[in-house]
Amino acid sequence: MKQLALLFLVTIPFFSTAQLTSETITIGGQTRSYQLYVPTGFNATTETPRMIFILHGLGGTSANMVSAGFNYVADTARVIVVYPQGALNSFGQASWNNGTGLSSSVNDEAFINALMDRGLSEFNVNPAKIYVTGFSMGSIMSHHLACALNNRIAAIGTMAGTMSTSDISTCNPTYKTPVIHLHGTVDGTVPYAGTALPTLSLVAETMNFWKNVHNCDATADSTQLPNVAADNITVDRFVYDNCNPVGSVELWRLNNADHIYLYQPVNDITEMLEVWKFFNKWQHSNPTTLSLSKKEYQNLAIYPNPANEFITIESNFESMNYSIVNAQGQSVLSGKISGKSIQLNCSDLDSGIYFVNVYLEDKTFVEKLIIK
Repeated sequence: MKQLALLFLVTIPFFSTAQLTSETITIGGQTRSYQLYVPTGFNATTETPRMIFILHGLGGTSANMVSAGFNYVADTARVIVVYPQGALNSFGQASWNNGTGLSSSVNDEAFINALMDRGLSEFNVNPAKIYVTGFSMGSIMSHHLACALNNRIAAIGTMAGTMSTSDISTCNPTYKTPVIHLHGTVDGTVPYAGTALPTLSLVAETMNFWKNVHNCDATADSTQLPNVAADNITVDRFVYDNCNPVGSVELWRLNNADHIYLYQPVNDITEMLEVWKFFNKWQHSNPTTLSLSKKEYQNLAIYPNPANEFITIESNFESMNYSIVNAQGQSVLSGKISGKSIQLNCSDLDSGIYFVNVYLEDKTFVEKLIIK
């Protein structure tokens, strides 16, 4: 079976995406889109899920990444999965602003940061268990976000995309981000070795950066995985010795693989599942939490609480967006507040616990609301 290379993922079977929805958020006056997967039967009042961002390659779409295989485990592992969509660069390609020559010019850091805030406010996400992974340009962006949002990301999984040279020269992470990197040795798009593309590093330089962050030894424990698929590709796993913390830097060398995504049974591994196994070992030691105050929202008030038929949201700001989310993470009321206040009819809502989210640019305020 021939595999598609370059910037797009192969389409592989996955289960019903009944919980997959298309969403938007406004950042700096620009509407950004993403796809969101919520586990079956999710309840924000009783669960504290993990959150994973999966980033597409150059010219790709968020829909490409849904096919990467992670939804196989999202329900049982209780993970909120986010598939953001990149904005167009100057060549008309969907891209990420990550310090490379093909970057877009939008504020992707604010975009991802705001989606993390939504995860905490609407889905009760554990702030210590937020992860980022991606393929190709999405992999390069994962390295970038590990630097730019170092206070929020517990670990990254990078596939076929190395660090930008600007990140290698400027990144100074306080939190030692665990990293698993998977890359084909004959990658013709993002070279493994040899001559690097302008603004990009090679695999050895990328791994050396993270080994230095974690004070790892130069040597690694290596294992060759069972070679059962007739794909002319073998996989070597390198876990670097004496890292801090131990086992926090891994390289998976995909021998004789081009710029492709490996998945079973065509190949010996499914890359996204190996990334997930790595993520499952880590949590952030000191993550940023959602702690915006009513004072920051200019005397924001939400009343009465508990409520019966109506609630009022008011603030000194002229315009804000809001949503009311139920315990399953579903928005039941949403809209725009104009004129500093709005009264909402909640009489059709079932009794229970809800979350009122008020959005101002890339900031979010959340308050628990009880409907009697």
